[in-house]
Amino acid sequence: MYHYYEIAVFGTYTYNTYTYKSTNQLTPGQRVLVDFRNQQKIGIILSETSEKPYNVKEIELLLDEKPLISQKHIELIKEASIKFLMPISEIAKIVFPPISSDRTRIKIIPKSPLAPIEKTIFINEFYKKFKTKKEANKKLKQLLENHIVSLELYYKRKIEKKDRYISLNLDLNQLLEQKVSQAGMNIINFLQENNGCVIEKELYQNNIIKPGSTALKTLIKKGIISYTDYKKETPFKVSLTEKQKEILEKILYSNKNIELLYGVTGSGKTEIFFEAMESYFKNEKKVMILLPEISLTPQLISRINNRFPDKKIGVYHSGISPAEKIKTWYEAVNGEIDILVGARSAVWIPLKNLGLVIADEEHDQSFYQFDQLSYDAIEVIYLRSKIEDIKVILSSATPTIREMKNAFEGKINLHKLQERVFTQMPDIEIIDIKKEEKVSWIFTKKVIKEISKTLSNNKKVLIFSPTKGYANYLICTNCGEIIKCKHCDISLTYHKHTKKLKCHYCGYETNVPPVCPKCGSPTLQSRGYGTERVVNEILRFFPSRKVVRIDREIIKTHEDLENAFNEIKKEEPMIIVGTKMITKGLDISDIKLVIVLDSDRYLSFPEYTSFEHTASLLIQVAGRSGRREKGKVIIQTFKSGEDFFDAVKNHDYDKIIDLELSNRKKFNYPPFSQLIIFLFSNEDKNKAYKEAFDFYEEINDLFDNSIEILEPTEPLIPKLRGLYRYQVIIKDNINDQEKLMEIIKEYGKKCYIYVNPPTTLL
Repeated sequence: MYHYYEIAVFGTYTYNTYTYKSTNQLTPGQRVLVDFRNQQKIGIILSETSEKPYNVKEIELLLDEKPLISQKHIELIKEASIKFLMPISEIAKIVFPPISSDRTRIKIIPKSPLAPIEKTIFINEFYKKFKTKKEANKKLKQLLENHIVSLELYYKRKIEKKDRYISLNLDLNQLLEQKVSQAGMNIINFLQENNGCVIEKELYQNNIIKPGSTALKTLIKKGIISYTDYKKETPFKVSLTEKQKEILEKILYSNKNIELLYGVTGSGKTEIFFEAMESYFKNEKKVMILLPEISLTPQLISRINNRFPDKKIGVYHSGISPAEKIKTWYEAVNGEIDILVGARSAVWIPLKNLGLVIADEEHDQSFYQFDQLSYDAIEVIYLRSKIEDIKVILSSATPTIREMKNAFEGKINLHKLQERVFTQMPDIEIIDIKKEEKVSWIFTKKVIKEISKTLSNNKKVLIFSPTKGYANYLICTNCGEIIKCKHCDISLTYHKHTKKLKCHYCGYETNVPPVCPKCGSPTLQSRGYGTERVVNEILRFFPSRKVVRIDREIIKTHEDLENAFNEIKKEEPMIIVGTKMITKGLDISDIKLVIVLDSDRYLSFPEYTSFEHTASLLIQVAGRSGRREKGKVIIQTFKSGEDFFDAVKNHDYDKIIDLELSNRKKFNYPPFSQLIIFLFSNEDKNKAYKEAFDFYEEINDLFDNSIEILEPTEPLIPKLRGLYRYQVIIKDNINDQEKLMEIIKEYGKKCYIYVNPPTTLL
C-alpha cells in the first residue's frame, strides 16, 4: 500500500508542490531524496495527500528519522510563499541550513551482518559501487526497509573547548607603570570594558587579537593578566529608570504580540530587551535577536555575555562559514541555543521553544532581501508571531512609516522613550551652504573651526558622506559626455588613489581614458565627491591628525570591519570619514562632533520613500554624537529653510511621520496600498519590453482593470549588468494574491518580484 505526499523540492524555483509516494508512513516536516526531472533533489514533505490518477514517482530516500520542523513552520512556508509571491521551493529551502555536499552528507550505518558494508560510509562512496544512482537508491531502499542499514544526516561538529577565563590583575595606577605593546593595550582595554574578566575566545570573536598572537602570552608572563576558573555568577545588570520599568511592564503584560519601542538613540532600549528576555528565560523560552548588519553582532554579543553569562548564544549571518551555519541551525532546532543572534536570514530558523523575537533598528533597509529570493524579514516576523504565538519587540529611534501607521491604528502597541539615559540629545545646527563662507568646495569655514575645536579637546569627529570613491563621475567639459559603465546605464565612479573608474553596481573597472571617448577632447573633469575625496580634503587642513575611512571600498570583509571598529574605539582624537556603514549601531562614547555632507543627495532621489529614509538617516547619524556627554551635529544643505530640516534640527521625528503619512495617503503609496514591482530583463531590449507588456496585459485581464497597474516603463537604471530592464508596477491593495500567482507561475525566472520594497531604485 502506498502513501502519497506533497513535497516542495529544493532549488527548483517552482511555485507548485509535487506528489511522490512511499510504502512507509511518513510525517510532514521530514526531508526526503527524490527524482526531479532526472536529477536527485532534496525536498520537504508538506502534507499527506490522496492517490493521484497519474503515474507518481516513489520517494527514493528518507533523510530525517523525525521531522525537524513543525506543522507551524510548514504553515509559515506556505503563507510566506503567497505573501512575497515567491516559489514555495525556495522559501522551503531557506528554512533549512545551507546544503553542501562536502559539509553535510548522508552516512550509511550497517545494522546487521547482512549489510553489504562493514563500517559506516558516506552515501557518495556507496554510489560508486553501482552503475547509476537510481540503481543504488533502489538497493539502499531495500536495505533500509529490512533494517539492515540506517541513514544519518551528518554534519561536522566542532570539538568545543572548555572556556578559559582571563582576568586583569593590576589596577589603573599599576598599569601606567608597565610598558605594553599596542596589541597588549587592546586586550587590557577590552578587559576593563568588561569588568576585568572575559572568556578567552571573546578576544578572538571581537577581533581584539588574532589567534596565535604573542600579546596574550606576554601579558601573562608579566603578571598583568592571568587565566582563572572564575566565572561571572552575578550578571552585569543596569537598574532601569522608572520610565523603562513602566514600558517593560506594558510589554510583558499586554494582550498584543507586536510591541514597537520608539526610543531616541542612547535611551536604554537594550536594557529593556534584556529584562524582557530574562522574563522569558524564567518560562523556559528561547529568544531570537535580529540585527540589520553583521557588524553590530560582536558588541551586542559582548553585552549579552555580561548580562546572561550562563546562556548559550548562537550566531547566524553571512559572515560565518556554511559549517558554522549548519552547526548553529541544528543546535537551535534541538533546543541547545538560548539566544540566537543573527541578520535577516536567521528569521527563518525554527528555534525550539521560541518565545520572544527582538528586531533592533527595525527601520533599516537591510532587513529586506533583494537578491533572487525577495522577502522582508520584518514581515516574516509578523507571520511567525501570528502562527507561533510569539511576542515581538520592534525597536528603532526612527521607526518605519508602516509600523507607525500600525501603531496609530491600534494593531500593535507603541512605547516611547524620548530622553537619553546618560546625557542630553546633541545640538543640531543646519548650515546653508549658499550663505556660509567656504574654505573648500566641500567644507564651510564654520565646519573646519568646529572640527579643530573638537580635536583640541581630545574628542572624535565623524564625517558622513553619501558615497565612496573620489568623485561621483567624470564629464567632458567640451561635449558634456559622462563616462558610463559599458554594462550598466550608470556613470562610473572615479577612484583617484587607484586611478580607476569603477561601477558600484556590476563591479566593472577600467582605467581613466586620456581623452573623451566621444569627441576626443582631453578636457575631462571630476564632479561630485565621495569619501576618498573628503579624506584628501580634510588632510589638507589637519595633516598631522589621524583619519580613518570606512566604506565598502576599504572594508571588504567582516574582519576588515571589525579591525576598523576596534581602531576607532581607541581613546584618542581622530576623524572618522564614512558612508552609511557608520550610521548603524556605532556606539563610540567620545564622538563629540558629527558632520553631515551633501545631505540633499538622498532627499532629492526620485523615490517616494526619500523623505522618510533621509530623515531616518540624518537622525541615526546624529545619534552617534555625544553618547556619554552632550555632543553637536552640523548638517550642510542647500535647502535650510524647509520644514524637513526644522524637524531634524529639533529631533522631531514625529513631525516627519505626520508629514509623510499625509503625503503617502494623498498619493496612495504604502502603507496605504500595496506596491509590487515586477522587473523584466533581457539582453535584447525589445524582448525585455515584450515580456513586460505581455505580463501587464495578462494581469489587467485577470483583474478586469479593477486594480491600478502601471504600464511597462524603464526603471531609473534602464540597463544593468548588460541586461535591458522594464518594470510593471501594481499600486493597489490585492485581496487575492493566490490569483496573481497563477500568472506568475507562467513566467518563472523571467522576472524578479518585489513586494513592498523599501526602495523602488532597484
